[in-house]
Formats: sequence, C-alpha cells, structure tokens
Amino acid sequence: MRRPLSVLAVAATTALLPGHAAPPAQEGPPPTPVRAVRAEVRSVVQRESVSGSLRTASDARLAARENGAVESFEVREGDVVKRGDVLAQLDARRLQANRAMTVAMAAEAEATRIRWDAEVEDAELDAAALEKARGGDAISERELRQARTRLKVSRANAQAAVKREEALAAELLLLDIRVNDMTIRAPFDGVVVERHVEVGEWVVPGDAVVTLLSVSKLEVWLDVPQRLAERIDSSRTSMLISAGADRLQVVATEPKVVPRIDPKSRMFSLVARIEGESARGLSPGMSASAYLPVGKEQETLMLPKDALVYRPGGTGVMVVMGQDEGGASVNGVAALMPVTVMFETDRDVAIAPGAVRPGAAVIVEGNERLFPGTPVAASIDAKSPQPID
Repeated sequence: MRRPLSVLAVAATTALLPGHAAPPAQEGPPPTPVRAVRAEVRSVVQRESVSGSLRTASDARLAARENGAVESFEVREGDVVKRGDVLAQLDARRLQANRAMTVAMAAEAEATRIRWDAEVEDAELDAAALEKARGGDAISERELRQARTRLKVSRANAQAAVKREEALAAELLLLDIRVNDMTIRAPFDGVVVERHVEVGEWVVPGDAVVTLLSVSKLEVWLDVPQRLAERIDSSRTSMLISAGADRLQVVATEPKVVPRIDPKSRMFSLVARIEGESARGLSPGMSASAYLPVGKEQETLMLPKDALVYRPGGTGVMVVMGQDEGGASVNGVAALMPVTVMFETDRDVAIAPGAVRPGAAVIVEGNERLFPGTPVAASIDAKSPQPID
C-alpha cells in the first residue's frame, strides 16, 4: 500500500519537475524598530549625587504667656492656618477687670493733675503780686516766703501728678499686652499638628498649648561626603532638588554649608530653603536628592540614562552599526559597547572616553530586548540630552 506524500514533499517534488522554478530563498526576520540619539559632547561641570531630607523651617510649640483656664479652641489637628489666626483663647476676665480698675485710677490721676495745675497757676499769681508789693509796710518777708513755698509745693505736686499719670498709662499698656496674650495666635502660616491641652484646663506661663508646623517654608538638609568639602561652589544662589515619592523637582535657594563633619559618617550638611509655591506638595520628612556641581567645566560625552543597559559583564550601551550618513534614521545591527559612567545628572550620564564615539547612534528605546547582532531600524531623536542646572 502506498502512503500519500506530505504537503512539503509534494511542494518539493513539484519544484523539481520540469517547467517549475525553484522557490525563492527564505529571508531573515525584519529589523527591530528602535529609537536612538546621537552621542554628543558638551561642556558640563562634574556633579556628585547627594541625598538628604526635608525639614520644616519653623516647628513651634506655642506656649501660654499668662495664667488662665483654656476657654476655647478654634482649631484641631490638621487645620491649616494663616499668620495671625486665633488658635486658642484663655479666660481673660480677671485681667480685664484689673484693666478697668486701672482705667478708673488713670482718670482720677488726670483729675488730680488738673487740680494741681490750677494750684500752680494760683500760687504763681500770688507770688508775683507779693514780689511786686515787696518793700512796703503791708507785706512782710514771712508772707513772701510762705507764697514762694506754696508755689514750690504746688509745682512738686503737679509734677507728681504727671508721673502718676505716666505710671498708670504704662500699667494700662502692660495690661493690654497681657490681655492680648490671652489669645494665642499663629505666628506664621502652618498646620496644627498637636493640641496639648483641652478646654477647661488651667495653664501657666510656659505650658505648651499648640504645636504648629510651617509648610510654606521648608529646608532641605543634604548629607555631603567630606571629600567634597573643598569642591562645593559657595557662590551659588540656588540649586535644583528632587524630593518626595514622585521626585518633584523644585528650586532651593540660599544654599549654605554647615561646617561640622560627623565623626561617624564623615559627612557634613548643606542646607537650602524651599519657600512659597516651590514648597507646594512637599512635607517635612520627605527624602530629597540633588546633583552638586563639584568640578570644573570640561568637554564630556553625554547620553540619556535610558541608553544604559545592565548585563552580567557590566554596564554598556547598544550602538547601531551600519551605513550611517547622519540622517534621521539608520539601519544596521545592534552592537553592545561597554562604557564607564563618570557621573550622573538627574536625566543624563557622563561617559568616559572609550568605545562610544561622538555622533554614534545610541539606542535609548527598545535596547532592553536586543542582543548583539540583532538587525535594527533606528529612528534618530533630534532632541539632545539636557544637563541639569
């Protein structure tokens, strides 16, 4: 019994029959589409990556300045307040009663001063009249001396009345300050994070009432290795910071070095301010990082971080090898070139001189799945990598 031929066998047999041409040779897989950039040499400053955290510029435990019972609270934990907002009110009735009594005493002192001013005016007239009539038989030296004494006493009493008025005015000012201190206000914009007492509790001067945390003014504290102590550019007025889980990039101003090196970590702190809109979305305690310029400007080969591939043999980049006329696309095969990263910015890496030459088409998208020798069709991204400020 004869067995039927397979389809491939039939096709092969048919191809060998007279009058049938041989099938075309099978082609290889199509080139893999990838995206690439041109390796570019730029003048950049070497940078070092440092990390740290955010802290609040103001973290205040607002204390009572006077004795009194807590009459009311206007805020709770988590409330956002502005400078001058009322946080808590202490019972000020005793001070207000004392102030009312002092106001009455001040009015009495004013009346006393007016009376003594009148006495001085009358004594001056009497003394002047006696001085004018002096020398006659009707005026004795004793009467003149008594008139002069009365004038001096009146002037002294009038001056004492003035001082009494000034003392009571100062006492009123002090009472106004004390009454005002019974209202605890926010000294800066912030968030209430803790209430230390409740309504009805008695507080004395120094007792904490509310803890207020500033959110509009933050500080970034970066830990810098001691080897960079002499290489930090102290003339910079701002720096770019990445902070938080989303790595928000914000500008920090007034960077200053704290010249104290930790004997255990061998690091010192670099502190900068984050204020206003730059602090929006950030909170104390978030992690932060920055790339500090620590060297001189030099010509360096720069590539995007996406160009790096990590293999067991080390770090490298995939370069398109083929007919390259410098156009917007290149066809060829992928070649793995080992590279040495000198330093990083937030988006780019600086590559030490070596296998990658300036102008080479370096794959930045699709390089993860490539093997050396894989045919590729690369479209060249005209956008060059940008250095961090």
